[in-house]
Amino acid sequence: MMNPSKPGWIKKYFSLLDNYSDSLNKYSGTMLSADELFYGFLQPTGIMYGFPTSLLFLNDDLIADLSSEEAFKILLLEGLVLTDHLRKGSFDLESLEKSLEEFVAFYEETQIEKAKKGWLNFKDLTVYEKLESIIAQRVDIKTSFTHKLWTTYLYNSLIFYDLILYNEYHNGANPKDLIVKRSRVELDVIKIIALAANADGELAEEEEAIFEVFMASASLNREAREEARLYWDGKRSLDSMELDYERSWILNRYLMEIAVLTVWSDRLVVDSERGFLKALTLKLGLGEDERDKSFLAIQAFVMNNYETIPFLQGKKDAELLMEGAAERWKNILGRNKEQLAAELKESKELMALIRKSTTDDLTKEEKEKARTQLKDLARTIPSLTLFMLPGGALLMPLVLKIIPDLVPTAFRSNQIEEEEEETD
Repeated sequence: MMNPSKPGWIKKYFSLLDNYSDSLNKYSGTMLSADELFYGFLQPTGIMYGFPTSLLFLNDDLIADLSSEEAFKILLLEGLVLTDHLRKGSFDLESLEKSLEEFVAFYEETQIEKAKKGWLNFKDLTVYEKLESIIAQRVDIKTSFTHKLWTTYLYNSLIFYDLILYNEYHNGANPKDLIVKRSRVELDVIKIIALAANADGELAEEEEAIFEVFMASASLNREAREEARLYWDGKRSLDSMELDYERSWILNRYLMEIAVLTVWSDRLVVDSERGFLKALTLKLGLGEDERDKSFLAIQAFVMNNYETIPFLQGKKDAELLMEGAAERWKNILGRNKEQLAAELKESKELMALIRKSTTDDLTKEEKEKARTQLKDLARTIPSLTLFMLPGGALLMPLVLKIIPDLVPTAFRSNQIEEEEEETD
């Protein structure tokens, strides 16, 4: 049994993987970029939002026996491995120790907070011991929260940004530049949380909890912390933010989804909050599709994990957060409805499954067949790439019911063709 709170857990972790090629080299979907795959595999785990709900490579049943801090240790290791895999195209036992050395070098060269604090005779440690020490100090937050929602959440909620930085590090970014950028991005994450919380003119306790735990996770100096408080106190606006540094697609998506999660934390989204998210979309240079996809990704995450997310009280609250999902899918698919109609005409099998889903529940086999067909459509309609990623099928029944209303001409044309075939 692996115990991430005790020495030697990283070696034990790799011994639990039954087959390296199956566990670490299983990624498909070559039409997706490395960023999209990176996002697609990590987003359902909850690491982006500070809620560890599942693991990448080990059986999810193991997470029930882990504390949140222990789960985060494993997820950070898995995220580093995933980043390495996507960069190299493979990850095998022979190259394992070299990769672990690269993980350690990244933390040392970028001087991420706590990377050397408290280490004794660090140079004499094995690469496994060094990485265990780094991960333990990255995940741990030496503070206490009085807020009742967060008394058991004493871990670093900005861990996901470590992985974004690691990716940039391997793409050739100067470590000194990453040190400066890290501080700016951490502060901007907190500013966005504060602005999202203030968007409706009221500060809910759930929003305060998110703000405080991210503040505790960030390595901000006094000046930066005071600046963050100005945003929390409503004395600064979105226009005050200067996002004048290079931002990858994954970083923009991260900033957007943290804002969405904050807005939804009190289970109610009002017009002023929608207006803020629209303004943030423009500020980040994202398209409408990206904003809608961020909503849907979090909706899927919430619906999948409503029992474990601390500010949700049960399925009823989770269902409230699902309101608007149909409208967002209509927006996304509607922007591509002519192409969607044309592609659907070529897939009679998928058309039949969609037709059936409007009146009857699909069997497990039929759902998988529909998902496979939708994945094929994603090659020509990027908006459907959600179905290629873990957790993407969660909203599929909703989409199948939307399509007939959205592109009825495709179904009418197909019906005429079928009738003609029967006449012949």
